[in-house]
Amino acid sequence: LDRQTASSSSSSYSKSVIKIIRVHQSVQRMATMFLYWNWQPMTCLLVILLATLTDGFNLDLRTKLIHRGDRKSMFGYDVAMFKNSANGHAGLLIGAPKAESGQPGVRRGGAVFRCETKDQRCTKIFFDTAGHARALNGSVLLQIDSKSDQWFGATVVSSKKGDSVLACAPRYTYFYSTFDRKEPVGTCYLAQDNFSSFREYAPCRIETRWGYHRLGSCMAGFSAAISDQENKLYIGAPGAWYWQGSLVMQEIGRDDMVKRTSEGPAYLDDTYMGYSMAVGDFKGNSDNHVAVGVPKGNFLTGMVVLFDSNLKVLQNITGHQVGSYFGAALAVGDFNDDGLDDIAIGAPLFIGMENKQLDKSQTEGKYEVGAVYVYFQDRQHHFVKYTTLVGLKEWSRFGHDVAAVGDLNGDSFDDIVIGAPYDGEDRKGAVYVYHGMKDGIKEKFSQVIYARDIDPSLRTFGWSVTGGVDIDNNDYPDVLVGAYSSDRSVLFRTRPVVSVSGFVKILLIWKISFVGFFEQKMLHDFRIIVSLDPKKGISSRARFLESHSVTQLTLDSVPIRKGERWCERRYVYVLDDIRDKLSPITVQVNYSIVDEGYMERQLRPVMDAYIPSMISGEINIQKDCGKDNICIPDLQMTAKLNRESILIGADDRFNVSVVIHNALEDAFEAQFFIVAPVGLDYEGFTRQMPSRPIICSQPKELNNGKNYVIACDVGNPLPKSSTVRFSMQFSTENLDLVMGGISLNLTTNSTNNETERTLVDNEVLLVIPMEVKADFIVTGVSRNESYHYDFNDRRDDFVFDSDAGPVVSHIYEIRNLGPSTLSEMSVDVYWPSYFVDNAKPLLYLIDDIETEGKITCELLQKGHINSEGLIIVPRPEDAIERVFRVKRQEKANSRQRYEEKSDVLKALRNAMALMKQSLGDFGNAFGQMRNVLQRVRLVIDCRLKIASKRTFYGINCMEMACSQWQCKIKDFKKDERVLLKVDSRLWLNTLIDEVFYDAMISSLVIAEVTKLPYRHPTIELPLRYAVASTIVNPKDPTRVSRGVPTWLIFVAILAGLTSLILLIMLLWKFGFFKRKRPPRGQALLSKPPEPEYYGYSSYSSAQTPDVLFSKYLSSL
Repeated sequence: LDRQTASSSSSSYSKSVIKIIRVHQSVQRMATMFLYWNWQPMTCLLVILLATLTDGFNLDLRTKLIHRGDRKSMFGYDVAMFKNSANGHAGLLIGAPKAESGQPGVRRGGAVFRCETKDQRCTKIFFDTAGHARALNGSVLLQIDSKSDQWFGATVVSSKKGDSVLACAPRYTYFYSTFDRKEPVGTCYLAQDNFSSFREYAPCRIETRWGYHRLGSCMAGFSAAISDQENKLYIGAPGAWYWQGSLVMQEIGRDDMVKRTSEGPAYLDDTYMGYSMAVGDFKGNSDNHVAVGVPKGNFLTGMVVLFDSNLKVLQNITGHQVGSYFGAALAVGDFNDDGLDDIAIGAPLFIGMENKQLDKSQTEGKYEVGAVYVYFQDRQHHFVKYTTLVGLKEWSRFGHDVAAVGDLNGDSFDDIVIGAPYDGEDRKGAVYVYHGMKDGIKEKFSQVIYARDIDPSLRTFGWSVTGGVDIDNNDYPDVLVGAYSSDRSVLFRTRPVVSVSGFVKILLIWKISFVGFFEQKMLHDFRIIVSLDPKKGISSRARFLESHSVTQLTLDSVPIRKGERWCERRYVYVLDDIRDKLSPITVQVNYSIVDEGYMERQLRPVMDAYIPSMISGEINIQKDCGKDNICIPDLQMTAKLNRESILIGADDRFNVSVVIHNALEDAFEAQFFIVAPVGLDYEGFTRQMPSRPIICSQPKELNNGKNYVIACDVGNPLPKSSTVRFSMQFSTENLDLVMGGISLNLTTNSTNNETERTLVDNEVLLVIPMEVKADFIVTGVSRNESYHYDFNDRRDDFVFDSDAGPVVSHIYEIRNLGPSTLSEMSVDVYWPSYFVDNAKPLLYLIDDIETEGKITCELLQKGHINSEGLIIVPRPEDAIERVFRVKRQEKANSRQRYEEKSDVLKALRNAMALMKQSLGDFGNAFGQMRNVLQRVRLVIDCRLKIASKRTFYGINCMEMACSQWQCKIKDFKKDERVLLKVDSRLWLNTLIDEVFYDAMISSLVIAEVTKLPYRHPTIELPLRYAVASTIVNPKDPTRVSRGVPTWLIFVAILAGLTSLILLIMLLWKFGFFKRKRPPRGQALLSKPPEPEYYGYSSYSSAQTPDVLFSKYLSSL
């Protein structure tokens, strides 16, 4: 790297001008590809590049050729290709088993068509021109076979040399000697000498072998093959011997040279040997052997049996899954280029969940995805090692047909084309191309072609596939695909593959040398793109000197031919403000074949997908990192706060001081990160001198939505033994404090990593405790503090609300004294609407509560407002704010503030807890509310004693039936307030009837903080209350003693009478009214008694009984 710098200082990173002395490419024709690289870090990039290039390789869709057959003829049921060895003429063979054959008397006998490779013309090949055969039955000439619906063309094969073609009709029916037994024996026809000679082979049409227990149902020709030497035919007969199946070997030209497999044990019934077949060399003796599919063999797992030329069994290859139809399709090719034939075996009914070797996410639980097992022949001619290819779409039947199509991409490995006739999102079919390799077969397909890519109306695309024949003489074999449900076939031509390789070499001066090699003889135009620092994108650190914004140079249509060399010179410079000074600067060269300039149906070449089309080199930037040029820093960070805690609402700002020191080698792109909660406002940073320059980004919210991050550049590089000092300012004004404290996560790092043992001081966690101080005041006044009524004011006919009595209004103010915001408050307003004993109105509500500020209220007893249905007369009144201001000035000295520590407030708190627990939505249950509010009697009594030295009769929610409003205040900030006002009419009749003298009627407001912006277990939520009262008394100035209530008089009379009756009954019980008396008029003469204890000392006989009784009575 020869840099021309503006300063000679070694620590200065200034503009560097780099000369590209020469960029040259050399192209040579080679038989084998070579790739040289002098770098390593781009390996991962190349892997990604290769993966993206594998889709859509070199089967060309633009030049596809579609042939069409008659409707419902099943044109494309089987396909084959041939190329005559004598004249080199190539053609396509398409079977149509339901086509009209043209034979006399035959309906839908089937046909084989020979189609052209350059246009859509197809010609029917007449293998058999005769109609149904006839023979004498006695003296009567009768039909002895049926060629109608015989499905001629269901099997079509050609020899490797292309000189012989075999077509079969597996449903051909023969009438045995009695003429009443019709059995599907099947038949085949061999065409030779450029379709000039034809010969029939019907190996199961034997008079003595009739019946399904022998050869009567063998369906010969269900599969077939021709040996490479074109001297033998192999015909599959899956219906022979109780459908055990049979393989028939017939020497061409010798009808007597027929061999077939014999009947096996009964457990082999219904196994279908001969369902498929393919020829190959399985012993290494250059002889032809045959592989035969038995899809229901081996107890339904399926199997493939390998026979030699004499039908001796060489080996059995057994299936892996019951019911997968292992062996339904076969293909033979050398897929690993080891000189030995390998076998591809289709299992179209394979269920993905059984596959333990593949990615279950793609196959588990999918039915009939299909699979193809590729078995590789080892040096001992055994087939043990295999690779499994599995379909991706459920019900696709991947592996219904398999074809070894030769080397499609010119890498000397045979490739495989696999049909999946029900694949694709629309289930119209697809074909997959898999390339061979040294270790077997690539498990990732190189190309997939869906039916919709060809024609949306195409169906069962991939039912039959074949290949291996170079139709257009470009040294690449082509592929033919059948789609019988659409009566079509599609020919795909293979694009030539251009294999290009190269290398980049970096010298002392920046010299980029690109050398390319390719194997095609013709001249090709290449597009070459040179990119500077491509990993960085628009942040590339290098530019082409000719244009300051250009980081990529594109050279179109560069012709490259054998022996020629292309050179180009460009100047490049490096920016002086680059951030990344640690990673090398990369120069990347991409090249591709120019695809323009070709005619519409001209076959275009394609780059080899398995050879990279990109080369690169890199330049390291000189660093002060010692002899190894590897910098290992040691960043040490300390941080502290300028305060111990934050009082919410009072002091909402704080600073974080940060010190970062590098104790070891240079730290490149050294950065500092701080993660803070959303809502914590970042106000900036201050660099503390002496310190290096610092740049900080704006906050960026993280994905979780709860935090944001600020990134600061603290040095690039941050040299050894240097220190950075700065402080960051934050504000909690907009922070929603719902968790404990504020957590700040501080981290520092650099692009060149530290050792693990020095990372402990690269991260600091700061936690700032939060404190909350909340206080508020509740005050209340009455707009009418007293009222004097007259006992003569009583009336019974109320029409308007004014008839009931004067207006009584109570007004309350709740103010937040701060300093913290109160997230939520609960306010309860109690109003003595009724007298409890007789439910008479007291303070009769004429309207709902009026509010001002952040408060909403709901009356629990909706029916308490104008419950008597009076006509409410509008009245002029002051605004709630004005009324409250006047009353506050008048009663400034009488208002009381109750601190939270007082006994009154504690009693109130206990009462509120009980109310919330037991009362709930009490509705009109006056008695229940009265019992609950009895707990706050102390509050009311205290308020009454303070109001006046006189003794009043208190009328409040202890004695009355109250109305209750439940209110909520939210987001109550410092110095904010809310106002409440209740209007009512004083119901005079109740005062007069109940004889209230000097009464005080009170309402109550209880306010409690229910939620703070920051919860802490030690914070007790504040609670306050206030009472507003109105005094009422008669207009008579003379103080009137309270009279005895009428009900008490009646009770006293009733109690006296009851006592008297009980006394009389008691006297009567003891006989007081039943004493013995002497006869009336008779004197009582007796001796005077002696003096006794009671003091009777004399007795006068002159006293009559009547007198005595009168005296007794008087003594009583």
